[in-house]
This record gives sequence, C-alpha cells and structure tokens, in this order.
Amino acid sequence: MSELLGANPDLLERHAESLSTDAQRVQDIRALAQRVVAELKDSWTGADLAHLTEQWEHQTSLLLAGASASLDTCAARLRSQSAAQRHTSSADAGSGVATSISVSPPSPPPAQGSPAGNAAWWRSLSALQQERVIRTHPQWIGNRDGVSFVARDLANRALLAIDRGFLLTIKAGLETALASDWPLGPHNGLIQDATKLHQVKDKLASIAAIEATLAQGDRQLLTLDLSHRRAQAAIANGNVETADNVAVFVPGMDSNVTDTIKDYDNEMRHLQQRAEAESIRADPTQSSTTATVTWIGYQTPELGLDLFDPDTSVASDTTAKTGAASLVPFLRGVGTARDSDAHLTLLGHSYGSTTAGMALEQETGVDNAVFFGSPGLGTSHVEDLKLATAGADGGQISYIEAKWDPVGDLGVFGADPSHLAGIDHASARASTVVDPGTGEIRHFNEVTGHASYLVDNSTSQYNMSVVVAGSPQRQVYDSGTGLGDVLSFPRSLLG
Repeated sequence: MSELLGANPDLLERHAESLSTDAQRVQDIRALAQRVVAELKDSWTGADLAHLTEQWEHQTSLLLAGASASLDTCAARLRSQSAAQRHTSSADAGSGVATSISVSPPSPPPAQGSPAGNAAWWRSLSALQQERVIRTHPQWIGNRDGVSFVARDLANRALLAIDRGFLLTIKAGLETALASDWPLGPHNGLIQDATKLHQVKDKLASIAAIEATLAQGDRQLLTLDLSHRRAQAAIANGNVETADNVAVFVPGMDSNVTDTIKDYDNEMRHLQQRAEAESIRADPTQSSTTATVTWIGYQTPELGLDLFDPDTSVASDTTAKTGAASLVPFLRGVGTARDSDAHLTLLGHSYGSTTAGMALEQETGVDNAVFFGSPGLGTSHVEDLKLATAGADGGQISYIEAKWDPVGDLGVFGADPSHLAGIDHASARASTVVDPGTGEIRHFNEVTGHASYLVDNSTSQYNMSVVVAGSPQRQVYDSGTGLGDVLSFPRSLLG
C-alpha cells in the first residue's frame, strides 16, 4: 500500500521546528542530569552510587544523546522535504493543480550486490523511500557497501538497540538453562551454552564500547556485524561522505571492538586533527577536511588457543585473506557512495598490514598506503599492490619500522617490507621539521617497539598525517635499518 503525503511545506517546517525544540529539551535534560550525578559523587559513596553512575554513563546518558540526535535528524529531513515540496508547488503553480507525493514501498537491495550496484539501487530510491528504508529496514543497508554513509550510520545506530534487546533475551535464556543444568554436572550441552553465554556477554560489551565511542560526537557507525564469534564494526571520525581526505586504518592481532576500538578511535581522532592541520600548513588557501576510519571488519587473530588453529592463528594468512575479502568492497564503497572522489589512504599495522596488502592486490580506489610494523604485505613484489593515482599526491606506498619492533623483521607473509624496492621508508625516530613556507621549526618524538606508531606528536604519526592530507612529499624519511633487517635480508632474496 502506498503512503500519501500532502504537499504542505508550512506544516512540515512547523513539525521540524517542534522536533528541533524537543531535541534541545532532551539535551537540556541530559545536561541537568549530568550535573546531578556529578553533585551526588561529591556527597555520596558506596556500591549504590557506583551502580547509578555506571547505569547513567553506559545506558541513560547514551540513550538521551541518541534520542536528541535522532530528533535533529528527523527535523533535518522534514526541512529537506519541505524544500522539495515548495519546489514541486512552484513548478506546478501554472497548472493550478494541487499535487501530492505517492511513496511506493521501496524495493529491496540486490542480493549480494557490488558496491556500484548497491549505490545505483540506493540512488534509484526517492528521499522518502530512503527514509522509509532507514526507519523500517535498517538491516538492508547497515553493512551494504556503496550506500550513503550517512544513511548507514543512522541504520546502524538503530540496529544497536535492536541487537542489544535480542542479545539480552538470549543471555537470559542461556543463564536460565545453565542454572538448571549445572547440578547435573559438566556435559557437552553445558559447555556449549557456557561458551555461547561468554560470546553474548562480549557482544553486549562491544555494543557498550561502540555507544561510548559514538557519544563523543562527530562519529559515524559505518559497519555493525554481530553474526560472527566476536563483534565487527567500523567507526569514523568526521563525515566519510563529504571529507576531502579519507583514511581507513586496519589494526592487527588482538584488536577487537570490546577492548580496543575506543583507544584506536582516539588515535584516529588525533590523526584526523593532525592531517587537517598539516593540510593548512601545506596550503592555507586550499585546506582540506579529513575523515579517519577504524575498521575492525574481520576476526583478528588472538593469542591463546587460536594459535593452534590454522584458520585463526596469527602464523597463518587465512584470517588476513578473509579480512581482505571484506575490506575490498568497503574501500570501493568509499568512492561509489560519494558524489565526488575522495583522496583515499589505507593504513595497516602488524597483521592488519598483511590484510591491507592483500586487499590492495585488487582495485580498491586507494591512492596512498602506509604500512607499519608489518610481518609482510602478502607479497614480495610491490608491483602487486594496485593504487588508484600516480603523481605528487598519490600512488605512493610508505613503510615505517620503529626500533625494537621484532614483528617488522619477521617477513612471514612475503618479504620484509624494509627490503621491497619501490616503497618509501618513513621515519619513526625523533625528528625536526622545518616548514618550507614559514620556516617554523617543529619537533616530533620517537616511538619504539611494536605498539606505539600512532602516538600523538610522534614522527610516525606526522608521517601518516601528511600522506593522509595528500602531501606525502612532506614525510621525514629514514631507512629504519637495524640488526633485524640485516638478518631478514637473505630471506627477502628468496622471495
């Protein structure tokens, strides 16, 4: 059955204004409640306060923030529809015929559609049909590469609440089953239920981590997938749909939504800010905007029993291949979902660099790539890695290796990147950068070991930021050669 909406822009604008007012009221309530909680902390201690504080920070505050954002989004869409109605009315004014808009139910997306096919489907829908998909079929588009990232964010935020309710129901059922089975002693069914319960609790913790990250503002939830053993998600700082520069970061072993996405998101926030600042330094008249994405879209290897499973072990490339198969359409979707092309940079750390390298063996639209602390890029031949552009601001691959990083010398998945011809060797050591335009002198810090490449105000972070900003020629270069590279050189000759 079709929906009929009358062409009354004044009414739409009044409703939009009312929704905006309601959104502000919700924000005011949230701010007042926050002050009350803060005052309680000054005069109250104990378990009850801890419980109240946790409930506020992880549930109520996030729900209020989400409600306010949803009301603002609805208001914006009503204003957009009002403008469209006015345009339609002015076009039909000469005929004297009153018009109305008939909204047919949207057709479902193509089964297993490519990013380009998904983009074509999404653009074939009217604005009201798109709104209806977000409202009634968010699962259609939340992880559909090629669809508008703004729409995917709205859909995935709606799915968070749906998924939480579903998981809580499963959790209650498993806890009841375990409580009734426990007196009978351990058996296969009991062990399986206990394993499932652990996974359900972890996914609920992942949802809490995602909501805490989104609550910081200016974020987009681009991927949400709870169908695997662990949650998978991608969160952006900034608007991937409109930013001039987009960087996608692929982390490695032991990276997961529950424990690490908040820290990675914080580092990507710093990188976004650094890249935008470096863009202004490079050309104050044409500064560019940047969005950075933390992509945990695969089941990263973990320490423990996973080491002994060839399908999950960090010593195997199986997981990297699976991750690359998901990363390729995500990267392609950055281009197909936008009205204009973005300068796209791919960042890969540790096992994530292997995943990213394997993805680049296909056409992805990536312009530049930066790998750091890599056990190998999945190939011993840099010409296997396909980049979209060549020239001063694209077509470059950089590798950063810090001192005392043993992973960078393993060369397990292809040759040690330190020995691959055609790769720029960016520095991780302390450096002094003199701005060629202003003469300003800046100092950046050294990082050492395997886990510190993204530390704010470090040389390695600076090098990534200028690549992301489209000025790779501003990198600080250093071979980073150490004893490990000398030992790994003979192995690289075999590749």
